[in-house]
Amino acid sequence: MTRTTAFLVVVVTITTLTFGTCNAEAGKHGRMMKGGMRGHMMGERGHMDKVSVKRHRLYMRGGLPAEYAGKTNPYEPTPDLIKRGEEIYMQQCKACHGESGRGDGPAAKGLDPKPSDLSFIMKRHIATDEYLFWTIAEGGKPIGSTMPAYKGILSEKDIWAVILYLRDRFGR
Repeated sequence: MTRTTAFLVVVVTITTLTFGTCNAEAGKHGRMMKGGMRGHMMGERGHMDKVSVKRHRLYMRGGLPAEYAGKTNPYEPTPDLIKRGEEIYMQQCKACHGESGRGDGPAAKGLDPKPSDLSFIMKRHIATDEYLFWTIAEGGKPIGSTMPAYKGILSEKDIWAVILYLRDRFGR
């Protein structure tokens, strides 16, 4: 084995061990899946702009505030609740996220960070109940975006209804 080959083996081994450790640690919390952060955020097609990188980074590094950690939707996806979620989405979210959920609504122009592409993110492992509830409840304040915090605007049941709608509409 040449020195160059031995060096490459060491680099690959260290890289694998480093990312494997990160994945195992984050996996305990259900936040990271196979492929590490790059695989998780980039997806198969390289859509780095499809998710809020700032929000994802904050979530991965610090987790969630205690009031959101482990939160799960207590409601079944009934037609009435999904319809209620759709009504709220169309009133409160569509202007920025767009009817198709791609973050291309008329109010999205010039926003930084751009609204997340919900049609993309809802198919990803990060779209857990706790993450979605936190995102809607706290809005953009934790990441410096203009998304309003809905915890003072919507009831918890209404936030869960929006999440049920997002899963029904975009989670397929």
